[in-house]
Order: sequence, then structure tokens, then C-alpha cells
Amino acid sequence: MESKNLLVAIINHNDNQNGISLKKAFAPYAKTLLIDSGSDFAEGEKEEFDIRLPNVYYNGLLNEAYSYLHGELTHLLLITSDVEIQDAKALIDRITEVYSTKRVGVYAPSACHSTHGHMNNKGTGKLRKVTFTEGFCFVMPKEYLDQICPIDLEVNRIGHGIDVFMGYLSMKNKEYALVDDTIVVDHPHGSGYSDKEARVQRDNWFALHEKKARIFHIWATTDILKNIFGFYLIRLRIGLSG
Repeated sequence: MESKNLLVAIINHNDNQNGISLKKAFAPYAKTLLIDSGSDFAEGEKEEFDIRLPNVYYNGLLNEAYSYLHGELTHLLLITSDVEIQDAKALIDRITEVYSTKRVGVYAPSACHSTHGHMNNKGTGKLRKVTFTEGFCFVMPKEYLDQICPIDLEVNRIGHGIDVFMGYLSMKNKEYALVDDTIVVDHPHGSGYSDKEARVQRDNWFALHEKKARIFHIWATTDILKNIFGFYLIRLRIGLSG
């Protein structure tokens, strides 16, 4: 992969200044879009956004970013605008390296703190194989997104479960979900919406997919199974060979 094959989509709701800063950081190194979902703008902010939508939530923003994946753009780096990234060029360079040399489906930098412990930096200085990568900053191939987008926002607009499903597709395609301990980003706690509603939407959305995907979701979100041990155990459990 080359940087010309990567679309960076920064998706925003009311974290305008950090979103604008992220766009400026990534734009020199890859095609970058700053997409907004129903934010309130201060003077001078609106013009910095490439696309301004009503409040369509995470999956509405993902659908919009996906619509720009065509031609030589084969992969999407999706970043929520509350993420803090110290070195955009280092992340782009690492993504192109990993996708050029590894058998990888989805990729994510590690985090300072995450509710999913397998996302937190372990100090290994290398890539780690996990069952899925959390959706605040991760790379997805267009061929995976082709299988779910556009997502029906009447079923799941908040977006829980999309990252897990990407992990499932990685396994199904005999590729890996990788977390990178060589790069660390910071993502704050808290979502600003009802976790209960998000879980209901997630479960309703998974119900539309094959049984193996639903089993993967149950097993992959069990703490002890989120790392590479879980990858192989789940593969055996749901009968995916290779």
C-alpha cells in the first residue's frame, strides 16, 4: 500500500477545534476529509469542514466516508475527532508499511487508556494480534466495508459493533486484526450517548448477519479472549479453517 491508497476521514461532533487540528496534521500526507455531524460552530470553524451533515451519528459518518472510497483509494483510516495524535506522518508511514508487509485486515495504533484492555499500549514495541480493534482510530479495507455499507441507520446509527465485525471479517479472510505498540494515541473516556441504546442497536444489527458473526461477537468481547489466544480459540469455536 502507498499513502495515495489511504483515505483519512476525521469524523466530528462538537469537538471542532481538535477535528480541525487533526485535518491540518494529516492533510499533507494523505487525502483527508473532515466530516461533521450536527455540531455547533464558532466563528470561522464551519469553513474548515469538508462535509457538514445533520446529526447522523457514527454510522452516518462512516457511510459518508465510505462513499468517497473509489478509484485508487482502497483503505479508510477513520478517526474520531476527540482522539489526540502526536505524529500524523509517523502513523501514515506505519500504516503503509504494515499493509505492504503483513497479512492484515484491520489495524489500529495502541491507546493510552481504553475500556478494552487489549487496545492499551503494552510496551512491546511491536504489532500485537487481537480479535478486534476499537473504532475510534483504525484502518479498514474497502473490500470489508463493501460488505456492510451503507449501514441502515434505522437499525444502528450509534455504531457499536462495527469494529468487532471488522475483526470477524479479518478472521474470515484469514487476515489479522493488529494493534500497534510502536504508536500510541490518546482517546478520552465517555461517549456522550446511552450505552444501553447503543447495545440494543448493536445487537439488532448483528442479528442481520450470519450466525458465525454473532458467535464471534459474543466470544470476542469476552475479556480473556480479546488477544491472539482468543483469535485462535474463536476460530476453532466457529469453524473457520486456516
